[in-house]
Amino acid sequence: MRREQKKAIVGDLKKKMVFLVGPRQVGKTWLSKEIMKEYHSPLYLDYDNLQDRQKIKQLDILDGVDLLVLDELHKMPKWKNFLKGIYDVRNPNMHLLVTGSASLETFRQVGDSLAGRFYVHHLLPISIKEIETANSHYSIERLLERGGFPEPLLASSNIDAKRWRDAYVDSLIKEDVMDFKEIEKFRNMRDVFEILRGKVGSQISYANIANDVGIAPNTVKKYLEIFEALYIIYLVRPYSKRINRSLLINPPPKYPHL
Repeated sequence: MRREQKKAIVGDLKKKMVFLVGPRQVGKTWLSKEIMKEYHSPLYLDYDNLQDRQKIKQLDILDGVDLLVLDELHKMPKWKNFLKGIYDVRNPNMHLLVTGSASLETFRQVGDSLAGRFYVHHLLPISIKEIETANSHYSIERLLERGGFPEPLLASSNIDAKRWRDAYVDSLIKEDVMDFKEIEKFRNMRDVFEILRGKVGSQISYANIANDVGIAPNTVKKYLEIFEALYIIYLVRPYSKRINRSLLINPPPKYPHL
């Protein structure tokens, strides 16, 4: 299935380096490898892979490469300075694509080190538009039932799709959320998440959730901010032509997508 952003990303790569960020298992690696097909000598390196990690530290690997794809690079110490060094000394004909989980977007806080050198693309789950334009038998009804993550959407049965969702939640909170050092109690965060799953499309109250879980409302607010930063929930703000009026309205509804 063709992702709508591919053409725009290919165009941006000709101008600057591109960050491709989004939730885990949303298809960033697949899309990156589809983009690689547009080049003659691309190179894909995953920082999670030990052999690739060693290659990343060797700048001589860039000879003849016209597209360098670096996955999960944000796990590398001083990765921003490393990227700046590659970008500033690279051959102008070499394009640079950096991908990673949503935590890349949360942690990067690029500042002056990479200012003016990059574009950011957020890859989200498969959309209704992509379903409609795809020459496939997958329907909008199936998208609404299973969500837009590729694996459950393309799964052969609803049982397999549900098993993926359950495993995804566990891995997401343990691997991504727990990267935040201020998070002390995994169980409390999981409880907050489970409450949110039952409130899709509803207005929420920090105080009510705090009472249910047995934590402070400010802690609930902090958890929700992290969930939003990692694309686990989406914030829908109350609409008002007056900004000050909008800010005074009760806490806005949150839309979990799992």
